[in-house]
Amino acid sequence: MLVEALVAIAIFSFAVLGIVGLQATAIRTVRDADYRAKASFFANQIVGRMWVDRFNVPTYALNAAAIACEEGDNTAANPLVTSWISGLSDATNQGALPGAAGLQQQIVVGPNNVVTVTLCWKSPQDDAAHNFTLTTQIQG
Repeated sequence: MLVEALVAIAIFSFAVLGIVGLQATAIRTVRDADYRAKASFFANQIVGRMWVDRFNVPTYALNAAAIACEEGDNTAANPLVTSWISGLSDATNQGALPGAAGLQQQIVVGPNNVVTVTLCWKSPQDDAAHNFTLTTQIQG
């Protein structure tokens, strides 16, 4: 009877460990979904600014010749892009993306005002950077 009780406790312990592992995976997945939703918000925010200023879309280009998500700086000539970048990577802002300040964000304006926005972030527990890409065409 004692052996049966020990086996039951062992099985129960493995079940509890499995549930703890599932909880950790769920937390990581929810965190990733949150960052992806924030990236979508920021990408749509800059596209919205471009729609309002659709006759000056080429001035919104950022790191067009660089490789997105590489380490580097995000210097923009357009002050609207500069303020957008500061909101994206502001460490005091709860809505900001972690690690975005050290990675090159990218806005590419192609022919016919086809705009591709690539946002990158890297949380402290991640080994590699994540990215979100939005492509749209802005008609003038």
